[in-house]
Amino acid sequence: MARFLKVAAAALLVAGAGWMAAPARACESLDPDAPSVAGATSRDAAGRAVALISINDQGPFRFIIDTGANRSVLSKALATRLGLAPSGEGVVHSILGAEPTMLVNVESLSFGALRLSSGDTPMFDGPMLADEHGLLGVDGMAGRLLHIDFTKHCVEIYESAAQMPMQGWLSVPARMRFGTMLIVQGMIQGVKVNVLIDTGSDISLANEQFRDALRGVAAGTIEYHGGHAYTFGRPIVLEQSVWTPNLRFGNTYIESVNAYIGDFHIFDVWGLQNEPTLLIGMDVLASSREMAIDYEHGVVHFRKRPRGR
Repeated sequence: MARFLKVAAAALLVAGAGWMAAPARACESLDPDAPSVAGATSRDAAGRAVALISINDQGPFRFIIDTGANRSVLSKALATRLGLAPSGEGVVHSILGAEPTMLVNVESLSFGALRLSSGDTPMFDGPMLADEHGLLGVDGMAGRLLHIDFTKHCVEIYESAAQMPMQGWLSVPARMRFGTMLIVQGMIQGVKVNVLIDTGSDISLANEQFRDALRGVAAGTIEYHGGHAYTFGRPIVLEQSVWTPNLRFGNTYIESVNAYIGDFHIFDVWGLQNEPTLLIGMDVLASSREMAIDYEHGVVHFRKRPRGR
């Protein structure tokens, strides 16, 4: 029997996107006495953060960091390279719908010396992976803190959020859904919206309720024709987007968010299709200096870039 997996929920790649990859280097520890695992990160072709991950003590391999996926994913090419035999079948949920997939058994998925996950792991291929080896989901983040520095090009994972000093950070409380997805309460011109944090997507998405809730306030709608984005399965046609001048959540705000509108399956999976919901991707997140997600307490932290950046 096929197993149900909510995985790779919002990994997305816009057709024709292109970025210059910055040099990668390891984080300088914020607290030398705090145990953490740090590593260099770079960007993939679409600007998403990439970490070096070992599979069964082999590698490391390039995995896109995807906070919108509750399970990690291997490319079929990597599974073949490592000689991993299929261990079953599963169903994963992407932006557009449910997709069948083969599973392979992974004894260990590690970031440096830190073991993150193991067990049956989905395999996928396609343009969305942009020739990377897989997606790093949040299945190994329970009780930990994920820190991504977009200016120093590095990633850190702390065993406990208490180990990372947070002075000078902007903190936003979030609620956890299904134990993996963090949902932040946002505000746009007095309209309350749900905000999902998804580093696996290079663009931002919103549902139709988001667009309808913003009618009559300071938000503009733009029509598109022929634009495409790629997820697992068939390409997504981008037909309409909403531009918002100011998104505020907690004690911070983001200016000029542009989100593509659609009746996306993933909002159904998370039970948010009937509520105004915005999924912000790397087009928005990378405008910050640093981001940290506290999976122990359900808090998202940001540090802004210097004014003018």
